[in-house]
Amino acid sequence: VKIRGNYSRAVRAPNIGELFTPTSVGLTNLGIDPCAGTAPTLPANANLRAICIAQGAPVGTIGSITNPTAAQANITTGGNLNLQPETADTWTLGVVFQPDFLPRFNMSIDYYNIKIDDVLGVPLPGDIIGACFGDITAASATDPACTTIRRNPITGGLDGDPATTPGLFGTTNNLGRLFTDGVDVLMNYNADLGFASLDWSFVGNWTHSSKFNANAADPDSINRECVGYYSVNCSFTGSIQPEFQFSNRFTLGFDKIDLSLLWRWQDSVQFEPLQLQADLDAALGAPADCPDPNGADTGGCMVNPEFRKIKAAHYFDLTGRFSVSDNLTVTLTVQNLLDKKPPIVGNSIGSTTYNSGNTYPSSYDALGRRYAVSAKLKF
Repeated sequence: VKIRGNYSRAVRAPNIGELFTPTSVGLTNLGIDPCAGTAPTLPANANLRAICIAQGAPVGTIGSITNPTAAQANITTGGNLNLQPETADTWTLGVVFQPDFLPRFNMSIDYYNIKIDDVLGVPLPGDIIGACFGDITAASATDPACTTIRRNPITGGLDGDPATTPGLFGTTNNLGRLFTDGVDVLMNYNADLGFASLDWSFVGNWTHSSKFNANAADPDSINRECVGYYSVNCSFTGSIQPEFQFSNRFTLGFDKIDLSLLWRWQDSVQFEPLQLQADLDAALGAPADCPDPNGADTGGCMVNPEFRKIKAAHYFDLTGRFSVSDNLTVTLTVQNLLDKKPPIVGNSIGSTTYNSGNTYPSSYDALGRRYAVSAKLKF
């Protein structure tokens, strides 16, 4: 038994792009605009109406503003000369076990804890909207969190000509905080079966937490948990981060042939509850083709129920390696042996950086069964 641990402090200074990229208007993912529909016209929503007008929506458009086309809103992004370095504190604690009673077996278990302060990044669309519309008061119409959002001067929406519609404001800043922790497990074993050798390896991970707070100094800012969830605002983790995932490899070795089966598995995930609630809240007073605020879907503005969960995924890869001679080795591989199809979740569920079209190709196999052949020649 070996006990091991590590602590480290890392510092990253802003790069040239984060400092000097010119400000420009592009697109981001936003399905629902709080100013869309009839919500701002309701007597109880006078403060909401004032915010929409303060952001540049013409008075005549109130009540007829539409949600961003194709769930794509304008956003102003760019560098920031005032950026400071971000800092990360990482510590791990683990154990390595090689028991005498089970020769050729070893196992390691490691806990990791990573926190990054003063994150060099941009707020997520939901955080930009939430900072303004999350807690509306009479003073919100003059709050910089609201007035930095600029609307189309003709339609009042958040999409349109970038020359006249800056949209959301998301330049790079140092306000965020990232945190993750979890446990990694590795196991290896090999044995002589007489007719062949058997090698087994296991790599598993349990992610306890994966959080992003776009403005850590603000007590009202959401400390967004994204383990086991997917949405536009959980894109800071890149691909989907399931709570559990592992890969198992079994290899049978014969005289000149090796056969290997890799089993990859990741846990089921669901649509982020915070995003689902935000969509429901924004739908208050919305047009008839939007969901009932109590959660009954009537189509149009919110996530279809069938897109709210992705089942656990199993993938199997089969590989055969053949030693044709002392100098030539040929490898044949079948990836996604059972031709498992990717989950379909709609094209507005996640960030288009990772949710390509209507699925998550960075997390799930979008190509289906495929074959590969390689040869290695030594001379």
